[in-house]
Amino acid sequence: MSQRFKSFVARVAKDNEFKPLKNQLLNYLKKESQNKYKNYPRLIEMMKKHWPKYKEGSRISYLLKDHYEEIFYFYLNTIFPFRKRGLSLLNPEAPTPVDFKLEYHYHYNLKEIQVIKEIMKELEIEGTVEGILKRLLIFAVSSFSPMIEEIFKRPFAFQFSSIDAHQFKNGEWKVIAIISAREQ
Repeated sequence: MSQRFKSFVARVAKDNEFKPLKNQLLNYLKKESQNKYKNYPRLIEMMKKHWPKYKEGSRISYLLKDHYEEIFYFYLNTIFPFRKRGLSLLNPEAPTPVDFKLEYHYHYNLKEIQVIKEIMKELEIEGTVEGILKRLLIFAVSSFSPMIEEIFKRPFAFQFSSIDAHQFKNGEWKVIAIISAREQ
């Protein structure tokens, strides 16, 4: 667990207590990603470099499918503080030019979980650790839509199809989210 993760969780908790109501959490994470003044533009430039190959026919989902590892590992590991070793991306699908689906697996280690528990206690945040672990992952992914909109020039949004969590005997958690995205 990095100091970056601890600082990130503390900022999110202080701003919105991890609450998805009225898109508080999503809006905060969008701002959080855009505040990465060096890395946010780097990721946009990376996608712009690939876009000419997909622009004809507006095949945004094929760009995401073909480059999902490069794009989403960068977004979740560099823009956000999810550990690369804890993250797995599986089963990318692009059934149409504007529909995309991907499985996101994140294994939260004990130090990350402890940070969340401490911040919940310190700020008297109600809820479960499991719920917060799930929300951090799915809303971080969902906050990616403005970047796609900048490339695609059309509204684009992420929605989770399913989300599950499994606690291991040692107290660590694995969150598995299947998240779809499509033109709006």
